[in-house]
Amino acid sequence: MALFHRLLCQILFIGVMSFMSGQLWAGSPHVFYDKSSDTISIVANNASYKEIVARIATLSGIEVLMDPKAEHNVTIDVSDMPLETALKQLSRRTSFVLIHNIPEMSDSKSQETSVQPPMLVRIHVLPEGEFSTNALYPVLAPAGEAFIREKNRYSAPAQQVEIFNHAQKRWEARLKDMPPEKREKLLEIAQKEREQVALRRAKQEQRKKELAEKREAHKKRRDARLEELKLTDPERYELRMKRRAERQQRVNSE
Repeated sequence: MALFHRLLCQILFIGVMSFMSGQLWAGSPHVFYDKSSDTISIVANNASYKEIVARIATLSGIEVLMDPKAEHNVTIDVSDMPLETALKQLSRRTSFVLIHNIPEMSDSKSQETSVQPPMLVRIHVLPEGEFSTNALYPVLAPAGEAFIREKNRYSAPAQQVEIFNHAQKRWEARLKDMPPEKREKLLEIAQKEREQVALRRAKQEQRKKELAEKREAHKKRRDARLEELKLTDPERYELRMKRRAERQQRVNSE
């Protein structure tokens, strides 16, 4: 009977762990975005739609305005798909509107062949069958997104080979279309946050430097005491060095 109970417990344990691992996988979407080709790969099993589009927004620079009632779970598996196509497939159980930025036309004939196609900059997501935009909210906090985008702009190394970054271009197009007051406020918040981050890093580096200096000063005092002991009491000095070597050997063996 005891053996039967042990086997039953093992079976139940394995079943519970399998169920939990399945649930964890189900709630963890994987999103990979290529900023140079503007393509995306998504693997999700019964995952939150809002979580997926929030990751897409973070990576691609697209603005996602969503009605909370449009939230639902999604199962999708796409690889290296154009961003716009993937969003259409992902949002098929909602009412959505894709909004593009139309590049300004130039009068110069020499630039006619280099006109850029419209760039997808925004998506409105509503519950299926609804069309009112009164309850739309950004899935990313505007101030936080501005900090990330502007940080990427200013932190790119000068010697890096320039590649076309669709996410950054999309952000710049959105900035240009913003009302001036909103744009200036977001950029001001991003600038202040960058300054605070730089200040925190400077303080951390200063603390590291001070700790290193303290350790070095302590080592010099200890070495000076050992040298003095070596001259005044060689026998005690040899005993101390032997014990130190034994401690170090135990540490290395562990």
